[in-house]
Amino acid sequence: MGSLGGLDVAFGAQLHICRTNVLCIDTNPANFTTTDAATVHSIASQKWTSSCRPDFTVACEGDLSTGYVSVPTDSAESGVLKSPTIVPVAGGQRDSTAANNRGLGIEAVLSIGAMQVTASDTGTADDLFTDAGSSGVEARTEWLNTADMASAVMVASFDAGTPATTFDISPILTDSAFGAGTAITSSDCSALTDTSTAAALATAIGDTAWLVSVTTLASVL
Repeated sequence: MGSLGGLDVAFGAQLHICRTNVLCIDTNPANFTTTDAATVHSIASQKWTSSCRPDFTVACEGDLSTGYVSVPTDSAESGVLKSPTIVPVAGGQRDSTAANNRGLGIEAVLSIGAMQVTASDTGTADDLFTDAGSSGVEARTEWLNTADMASAVMVASFDAGTPATTFDISPILTDSAFGAGTAITSSDCSALTDTSTAAALATAIGDTAWLVSVTTLASVL
C-alpha cells in the first residue's frame, strides 16, 4: 500500500496519506478456497504494475456474501480478506476480534475508485456514480452517491473510541458492475502458481475481478 507520511507540522507528523488496493473476485463459494485466493494475491502482488498491486484480495459472491468453501477465521491473513466489509487501512494481518491489532486510523477518505480486470490483461474503469447530465437532480444524485460511499467507508469500524482502522467497500461493489459476470471456481485457477504471468492471471480471473482503490488520510495510533 502506498503511503506518504510525516507532514511538516506537529500533528501532521503523525499523519499518512495511504492508498489501499483491494482485489475483489466474484467466486462460487462451493468451489473456491482461501488457497486459491492466496495464489491469485501472490501473482497480482508480484506481476501487476506497482500502482495496481493489491494490498488485499477477497473472494465473495455477487451479493457480497462469502466466496470461500471454508470461511477464514481471521479478518485478514497474509493479505487474504474474510469479507469486503472489513478492510484494514494497513497491515496484512488482522484477527477476528480486533484484539491486539494496531495500524493506521482513518481521519478522512480522500478518494474512491474501481476498475474491472479484463481477460485481455488490461483494466476498464468502473463508473460508480450516476452519470451527470444537465439536470440539477442528476448532479445532486451523483454527489449524494459519492458522499454516501465515502461515509460508509469512513465509519465502517470503531475500536474503543479510537479512529476506525478498517473500512467497508461493499457500497462501492454494490454501485459497481461487480457480480455481473460468471463466477469463477478453483478449476479456473488450478493452473496458476506463484510464478504464473500476469496474462495467465488475467485469463483465469478476468471479467470477474475488480480492483478497488481507497485513499485515506490516516493517523498513527
